[in-house]
Amino acid sequence: MSKIASYFNKADRKKLFFDYLKLIGILEIVIFIVVALWAADDKYHRVYTPFPWREYLFVAFAFPIVFTFLMGIIITGFNYFLGEESEPREEGLPENQLDAVVRQVRRLPFLAILFLLLVTVFAIYHMNHIMAWLSSLTHQTFIFLSWVLGGLGVIVVIYMLFFLFFKYRLNQKQMKYQYYADISDKHGLIILDDHTVLHKSGNLLVLGGRRWRRAKQVGKPASADPELIPPDSRDRSLPAPK
Repeated sequence: MSKIASYFNKADRKKLFFDYLKLIGILEIVIFIVVALWAADDKYHRVYTPFPWREYLFVAFAFPIVFTFLMGIIITGFNYFLGEESEPREEGLPENQLDAVVRQVRRLPFLAILFLLLVTVFAIYHMNHIMAWLSSLTHQTFIFLSWVLGGLGVIVVIYMLFFLFFKYRLNQKQMKYQYYADISDKHGLIILDDHTVLHKSGNLLVLGGRRWRRAKQVGKPASADPELIPPDSRDRSLPAPK
């Protein structure tokens, strides 16, 4: 759990969340009142003006996202400088598909999702300008943008292929070294990258192979010394009385 969240117990976090929702609700009411007064304040032209629903909906949707985004940046900065504690990883397979989806959603970066959501709201607000700009493009410009987007798509695909390949190799190496570590703990054997096998006593058991040579066994593990069992105290003869 993060440093700041660890200062509050479960009840405090629940109260803090509901207080946050109340604050957002109060600020939404204030935004509506301000927009309504701004639309009604027409000192120079006494004409009927419709309520600016477009501007109001943009501010009403964008404000909670911006507020939460800024709070997230502040809390993340405090956690970074105060030393964030790593959360224990969840082990075991998910019970159903819903648990798997929830576990994947928890791994997504929250601030990045908020930023993308804010960009989406901004794009929807300026959709008329975007569509007007797209309609003003010529055929040559449209072909050029299509080639640019296609090139970016190819770069992303190549990057994902290399990323998946190297991630697979890294996981393979990790599983291999974990297997070697388990063998070393259980049997006292040390396995090197060239398949050289050493015993914990220092004896060389298998000489690793090179590029054109296979591994060869050169020794056997030393047998452990038999444990000396102390004689039972009941079998000891008592000293003869003098």
